Amino acid sequence: MAAIDLKSVPSNVPLTPEYVARIAARAVEVAAAFRARINNLQTQVDEAKQRFTTEANADILNTSPADRDTARRLFKKRAADKLIAFRQNIVPASKTAREELLMQLSRVAADARFLLSVCQSPAQMLGRVALGEAKRTNYQQQLTGAGPAELESAAALAISSGDLVLAAAVVTVIDRMPLGRRPFSVVAFAERMWGEQFRDVNGKLQGVILAERKALAANNEFIRGKGDALVNLSNTLAERALAAASGEDDDQEDAA
Repeated sequence: MAAIDLKSVPSNVPLTPEYVARIAARAVEVAAAFRARINNLQTQVDEAKQRFTTEANADILNTSPADRDTARRLFKKRAADKLIAFRQNIVPASKTAREELLMQLSRVAADARFLLSVCQSPAQMLGRVALGEAKRTNYQQQLTGAGPAELESAAALAISSGDLVLAAAVVTVIDRMPLGRRPFSVVAFAERMWGEQFRDVNGKLQGVILAERKALAANNEFIRGKGDALVNLSNTLAERALAAASGEDDDQEDAA
């Protein structure tokens, strides 16, 4: 088993629904700003292309019919060169503004990747609730050494009251027991207790990462002047999978 690189662990990144919602909202905000920036830049490129094409067509029409084929090649080439020069100017000129937004997305995406690494299942996420808090410690001390009936009662109480701290203590105590002595499945209990919240958090974190991926793809497409079909397909499939997992497809079908 590889040792964890403690230097790579970010600071002040709590695994809470509130923090996840905050970085998800921030990712949506920054991604929208980046899309607007790219769209504005691309509009400038498109307008320049149209302008150069219009100028070329006018120059072609001003030539004599006998020279028109030669003129067409000349002025079309000149228009293409003008567009290349325009792009060679606007791409570096917009670099700082684009990278500022991408850096903001990169920071929230890095937090999302870290949180996903410690939030791979409802049981794993639930087990991190209230770590270090006195209430959880007290619960765990009370439940350590408890028999099956007492643990089942504690689990039922956690579910009925929505007590996440008690649920976290139950998960920890049972997880430390030998498999053959566990009164019930930690996985099933965690799913019943916090499965919906886990999927919501997981979906938001995946959404943050996808927002960065799409922004990077759009940035590369703007720089190169053409898209990467494989990257765009991958992002589209990831977006569809995320929408399906969150139930957005069903909502859209119901609305239709």
